Amino acid sequence: MKIKTEFLLPALVLFSTDGYALDLLFKPEFSFKERYDDNVRMQVHPTHSNLISTISPGVMFGYLADDNELNTRFKWNELIYSSDSALDFSEKLVNLSHKYQSELFKTDLVASYAEESSINTQQDPTQIDPTQINESGGVQRLIPRNTKSVAPTLTYYLSEKNSIQLGYSYTDVAYDKKPSLTSSLNYSDYSYQQFSTTGTHAYTERLSFNLTGAYSVYESANQNPGLAFGFIPITSGFSQKSTTFTYQAGLQYLFDEQTQLALSAGIRDTTTESTQFTSSSNPSPLLNTQSSLSKNTMGNVFSASLARKSEWGNFSLSAGQQLNPASTGQQQTSTTFSGQGRYNLTERLSTGINANYLLSESVSTLSNNTSTSNNRTYITLSPNIQWRWTPEINLDLSYSYRQQVYESNKQTIIGDSVQLQFSYQPQINRQVK
Repeated sequence: MKIKTEFLLPALVLFSTDGYALDLLFKPEFSFKERYDDNVRMQVHPTHSNLISTISPGVMFGYLADDNELNTRFKWNELIYSSDSALDFSEKLVNLSHKYQSELFKTDLVASYAEESSINTQQDPTQIDPTQINESGGVQRLIPRNTKSVAPTLTYYLSEKNSIQLGYSYTDVAYDKKPSLTSSLNYSDYSYQQFSTTGTHAYTERLSFNLTGAYSVYESANQNPGLAFGFIPITSGFSQKSTTFTYQAGLQYLFDEQTQLALSAGIRDTTTESTQFTSSSNPSPLLNTQSSLSKNTMGNVFSASLARKSEWGNFSLSAGQQLNPASTGQQQTSTTFSGQGRYNLTERLSTGINANYLLSESVSTLSNNTSTSNNRTYITLSPNIQWRWTPEINLDLSYSYRQQVYESNKQTIIGDSVQLQFSYQPQINRQVK
């Protein structure tokens, strides 16, 4: 919505001294989802199914100027479970983005804050038989996850064909853990930051090459109280810091205006310093221990994507391997393959399908032996159909099949869900300047 009123004039001075155009934006949003899920916790033998209702009001506001724009979005997700009221949660999400464009450079800023539901589906490494998994160790319980992130970038145009981009990103994740939890490694707070530089050369109008160098720091720590010999209070925990240098080369090629191919590949070099400790007020050396480990690992990183858009619909294929931070106190190598397609049956009705494969492997452990208990494969397949009922209302019906296998036990966990989503986006009249 474009607004121009007398009381806004003082605010406009903050953004302009030469009188260029400035449009204020405001957009309310609302959606309601009803989902049936027969294995919310992804257990080997689920005891019951759930109907999950999600009520999501939200609002977006900002401004649009000649050379920059600002968008801020607030969203509330109220999650209600029919059979597991302990999983009910009120999610709060705030996202901000700002873009500025000039002839010589452009800047992008993305920041977010989120309080989200995090149902942990990672099996407790101490459990040999996955059929005995329960909530005593915190496994598969709702642990609220608080995330703060910020990512500014600066792109400078050296010439018509050459540019350089400087980027930084920071993420802080904290879990609201209850004192009753006994499992520490499943919910470890962590921070992750990365500095990157990318140089791009446009060889032709369709073909461009890029080189990227990045440095990242991952830090995680956790500690839990306990009892030694059943009666002596102790505290056990760990801390870990990993630094990674990554080097990649890539290209982008436009077959035509509708089809794009992107490829990149490189290597990473990771150094991890970790410490495990047990402490007690008792001076006994059996109750106060500390061990440290330094480890270096090398690995490959790559990404590939092919996307096409046309009047009949669109499709995309992608694959990649990256080193990602995780809540287990370790980083993980994630290898992914995904595909997405959508076909327009009519102007208002379309159908599509999404497929994803994830192989997650721990690369930094807290012992000299390589741990495989957290390694897993996760497959999802989700066909869907979308109906644009009116310009303001969308209906989306989808089915999802999930399959998860942990390397530690080789047992397959399966989950099915059906979801109906109602989205309402008011069409607000726009006032022309």
